[in-house]
Amino acid sequence: MRVNHDRLQRTMKEFGLDALVSTTAENLTYLTGVSSVHLDMFPHSGRAFAVLSRDTRAGALFVCGRCEVDQFLDADERIAEAFAYGPFYRETPAEFAGELDHEDALLRAVSDDPRFDDALSALTHAVRQACPGGGRVAVDEEGVPAEFLDELGKRLPDHQLVLGAGHLRHVRQVKTARETELVAAAARVAENAIRATVAIMREGVTERELVREFNRSVVTQGGTPRFTLIRIGAGAVAGQRRPTTTALRRGQAVWFDVGAVVDGYWCDIARVATLGEPDQRLARLYDAVLAGEQAALDHARPGMTGRELFTLTVDAVRDTGIPHYRRSHVGHGIGVEVYDPVLIRPDSTDALSEGTVVNIETPYYEFGFGCVHVEDPFVVGAEGNHLLTTLSRELIVVR
Repeated sequence: MRVNHDRLQRTMKEFGLDALVSTTAENLTYLTGVSSVHLDMFPHSGRAFAVLSRDTRAGALFVCGRCEVDQFLDADERIAEAFAYGPFYRETPAEFAGELDHEDALLRAVSDDPRFDDALSALTHAVRQACPGGGRVAVDEEGVPAEFLDELGKRLPDHQLVLGAGHLRHVRQVKTARETELVAAAARVAENAIRATVAIMREGVTERELVREFNRSVVTQGGTPRFTLIRIGAGAVAGQRRPTTTALRRGQAVWFDVGAVVDGYWCDIARVATLGEPDQRLARLYDAVLAGEQAALDHARPGMTGRELFTLTVDAVRDTGIPHYRRSHVGHGIGVEVYDPVLIRPDSTDALSEGTVVNIETPYYEFGFGCVHVEDPFVVGAEGNHLLTTLSRELIVVR
């Protein structure tokens, strides 16, 4: 299972929580396995929720619009009950004489429940069912506006609503074995897409063609490209810009910083490839950033703060070949969000835990040069760390 129930229940007990409500697409995916169509299409106005009682293993109460309520059938975590709201119609003709299969029968029962006209009424009911008689309810505040929370509080006068986003992020910091598998699977998709893109590197290929090939590969593997930053040569210094018709020449570098979502989990991988032998300075700078990443892989341990990991990573880059190296961060957790806890920043006092997945990265940008960059996810372990990628981290040379 993807949910870390032990950690979730300890957190709820520690903070006296009787129920927990997710409001964002990421937390809904974490708690149920459902990738909400509605929240993806309407990220600002869409409403879909998972409500859990203290007995989190009993399953979530799933609340969403009647149109997409069929998605509860795709959940890979237990759903105790689904509630649909708003207008949408699935007809059963009077002349239909057959017998619905099990899943269609479940869907019809939920679809035909007429009780809830809107998201607030359905969620209010679900909270009361999860937490009868009142109690302390943590609501993820990041997926709904303040007025929605205010109205929910008015409809639940016997319940104390508190902020819940931080609690869910805390729980998600430590990945279950299933989550680690999902992050690794997403990383494999990105690695394969980098391989496919490197395979078309030749003189005259453009940034747009390279981006198109990467995206094609991700999609054919069942993923969704989310950012595909591929730039040629000095253009990598402005890596967030749109790809151009700039054509690759022999001796130039191609910078990859690419991300995709696969089964609700993120990958975020960086590499550099050159068409022909790299010049000595490029190779030296790349060796330095690789040394920084390797230092993090070698020395990260449970209990280390993000600040401590940041310092040793940056120091390794400086000591190996870029003495003026500066960064605002050198990595982040990754999971259902591209930036899960812990952030590897100079001011981060959050500690790594056994099971934290860190996406370590050491990019170096320079005007007139471009970028050297390597980035990979690894799992923090008590007896050593485990890299979740298999693509070589050395500078890729296409001959």
